[in-house]
Amino acid sequence: MVTTIKKLDQQRHELKALRYLLEYYPDSVQNQDAVPSREDFQIPDDQRIYDALMSASTKDQAARAIEELDLEETEVESFLRLGGQFYHTYPQLVKERGHEFRAGTIKVVAPGE
Repeated sequence: MVTTIKKLDQQRHELKALRYLLEYYPDSVQNQDAVPSREDFQIPDDQRIYDALMSASTKDQAARAIEELDLEETEVESFLRLGGQFYHTYPQLVKERGHEFRAGTIKVVAPGE
């Protein structure tokens, strides 16, 4: 049986994970076993944010790279204004869900599906 999750809910979870990683960057990505991989992110905008984050050397560089992104569904200014200190559980959630997506036990449904 496949569990479905709304796209908006998945996007929120992924953005919170990314915001946490940015908040404590670069320390937040030191333990690669705890950090979600790019493939764990299901939303294309979030994959692009992940790429910008992971290619930076400092938090300021990461924020500037994210700020320059032209994203389809994500308001970058709002994302960057948020604090990530309360989102410490979200990277692990995204990582666990990534395994479920690849196993086919969970899928994202867009509005109207």
